[in-house]
Amino acid sequence: MVKQIEDGQLDEFIKTHEIVILDVFTTWCGPCKTQAVILENLEKEIDAQRVSIIKMDADQCPTACQRFGVTAIPTLVLFKNGDKVKDHVGVWSKADLLQEIEALL
Repeated sequence: MVKQIEDGQLDEFIKTHEIVILDVFTTWCGPCKTQAVILENLEKEIDAQRVSIIKMDADQCPTACQRFGVTAIPTLVLFKNGDKVKDHVGVWSKADLLQEIEALL
C-alpha cells in the first residue's frame, strides 16, 4: 500500500531512500483517484528496496507543495538520492512510470 506522509516527514524520507515517487493529490480530485490506482498497481511490479512510492495531500501540506513547485494536481515528483529529478502534472500511465523508473535505476 502506498504510504501517506506528512510535510514534517517528507525531507527525511526522500533523503533516506534511493528513488522516491511522490504523489501530490487531494481527496476531492477525480484524476488523483485514477493516479492512485495506477500507483497501487505499479507498486506490485517494482523493487520496493530501491523504489518507494509515497503520497501527500496538497491541502494538508501547502508548504511542501510550494517548495517542490506543485501548482496543479495530480502531480508526481521523482527523486533520486534526495534530489528532485523530474515532475509530471496530470495522470501518468503505469507504462510511462516504469520507463522513468528504469531510466533512474
